[in-house]
Amino acid sequence: MTIEEYNKGVDEWADDAYRFARSCSCDDNKCRDAVQEAFAKLWERRKSVQIERGKAYLLSTVHNYLVSRFRYDQLRKGVDRVGMEENASCTIEPGTDFELRDALEKALQSLPPIQRECLQLRDIEGYTYKEISNILNLSEDQVSVYLFRAKVSLRKKLIEYKI
Repeated sequence: MTIEEYNKGVDEWADDAYRFARSCSCDDNKCRDAVQEAFAKLWERRKSVQIERGKAYLLSTVHNYLVSRFRYDQLRKGVDRVGMEENASCTIEPGTDFELRDALEKALQSLPPIQRECLQLRDIEGYTYKEISNILNLSEDQVSVYLFRAKVSLRKKLIEYKI
């Protein structure tokens, strides 16, 4: 990747990278850090990364950064890994009055992070199962299972809240 291609990639991929980070974490500061760190790594490895793989490399780096940051935060809190859940402020509150868009966003945030990431990459970003498996370091079968579970969970949440 040349410097011009890298600069063009920054312009084209920054919003997608932030949106993806936001789907993985509710914390804006962590999202900004993840995107910045991903672009820094892409810059360091720009000579070995082909332009066609640049966006996938970037999203994979964002994902890995957020996962490692989440694990680090959990260790610092002393939380048992079995009970790991995403930020509690992102869950749906029963009886809350909200519109369809807000309900869908809150339902998405209530999914486990890996399911939410797969759903974001497939249904919002438009990646194939193979591309998602490369970005998230999963098998295609795992991606398929996570997507199925995410859609079932979303359906249940929206029915539960009569939406």
